[in-house]
Amino acid sequence: MHVAVASGKGGTGKTLVATNLAVHLQRTGRRVTLVDCDVDAPNAALFLDAPLSATPVTVAVPVVPPEGACPDSCTACRDACPFGALRVLGGRPVVFADLCHHCGLCTTACPAGVLRMQPVEVGRVHAGRTGDGLRLVVGTLEVGLTEAPAVVRAARRLGVSEASDVVVLDAPPGAACAVVATLHRADLAVLVTDATAFGLHDLRLMVELCREMEVPAVVALNRAGLGDVDVPAWCREEDLPLVGHLPFDRRVAACYADGALLLDAFPPARLWFAEIAAAVERHGASRGAEVPA
Repeated sequence: MHVAVASGKGGTGKTLVATNLAVHLQRTGRRVTLVDCDVDAPNAALFLDAPLSATPVTVAVPVVPPEGACPDSCTACRDACPFGALRVLGGRPVVFADLCHHCGLCTTACPAGVLRMQPVEVGRVHAGRTGDGLRLVVGTLEVGLTEAPAVVRAARRLGVSEASDVVVLDAPPGAACAVVATLHRADLAVLVTDATAFGLHDLRLMVELCREMEVPAVVALNRAGLGDVDVPAWCREEDLPLVGHLPFDRRVAACYADGALLLDAFPPARLWFAEIAAAVERHGASRGAEVPA
């Protein structure tokens, strides 16, 4: 079962929920893999003591052929690219790497066969295990690059390369391409929000995205008691299960700032994450993806 923990904006407590939920499930007898898909700024490893080994992530980009290699007035590669990643200037193709989707269609369209693809490293995926057996996979995007979805997909592939009962996906903030790559074919999305106007606005965006992708969603309210938006009422209107309440408490913030797991440093949190885990199990059972006890 793949459970994505997501939020429309940063700072809602998404990683707090993902890490503690994964550890809770592991400690209650499940085989769990936690995949940090927030590849621009991964931080799940800060809360988990797991030695990690790295593997590079590469994508293929077109290499501009030498001058004179292209037929005169040929624009076949430019015309074939649906993303506008190639232009022809001075008789030679120019590649806009940030727009390239690495499909290779331009090379198959080249009548002279002089355009080729070359692998370029865009990030790394790191993998290891904690002392109690939880498997951690972390994706890291190279600074200044835009290929976050490619690194997310690589992290997810590594995450499922070993058998697990539950794969918890810590999604990036927002609702853009890297989030889509994280949510793709997930069994459930746990959407973490807070009771602010900004939080509700971005929660709406995430609910819309989940419905478009046909990913069932539930909501966890962080910093409950802070803010003036009635999130429970909105969830009832939208027929969205509200599966967890993490109360606003300065001691929670202190634990998080210290890089400590709430499950260990703040015993009341065990009930909070047991509540969310129970909702995950109920959903898994209802969809035939039951989480073994």
